[in-house]
Amino acid sequence: MDRRVIGLSLSLMLLFAGCAGKNVSSSSGDQSSRAKTEAIQPDAIKTVPLERSFDGPSGNLPSNLSIAPSTGSGGNALGDVFFDYDQFQIRKDAMPVLDANAGWLRANGSKTVLIEGHCDERGTLAYNLVLGEKRARVAKKYLQDLGAPAAQLQTTSYGEARPFCRQQNEDCYQQNRRAHFVTK
Repeated sequence: MDRRVIGLSLSLMLLFAGCAGKNVSSSSGDQSSRAKTEAIQPDAIKTVPLERSFDGPSGNLPSNLSIAPSTGSGGNALGDVFFDYDQFQIRKDAMPVLDANAGWLRANGSKTVLIEGHCDERGTLAYNLVLGEKRARVAKKYLQDLGAPAAQLQTTSYGEARPFCRQQNEDCYQQNRRAHFVTK
């Protein structure tokens, strides 16, 4: 019941707030008051590059990646992936994590996974809800391209509402810009 109420509330906020674009300050060394307008386009989610496609079953994880085994229905055997500021494209460092997540999903066909999209606190509530949704959707698309069944994957966005870290610095913001995987 709570999810439906939250979902309806979020939908109404998005309907009234509008999400066509957002003014953002440059996050590079230039801290001037210049702003640029950047719109996130719904069709801008890209497919997995061919070199990352699933060629066959592989039980091997990259040596720099360790994934804890599932600890039951509440445990989480999947790794989170992180995003650049104001972006929803899959980063190269996220590919091995998603590759391992896809392998786990294929091996655990009875499990479903909720992919939660999260953002840092910068930006409006409505914009961050949309950006979080795009992060969750692009992670889902990547997993599907690697052979994970769509029936196992659900997405939601929490925007900035559920931060992992609450400090106001770039290291903390980076931890909040993520797709988090919750096994069911």
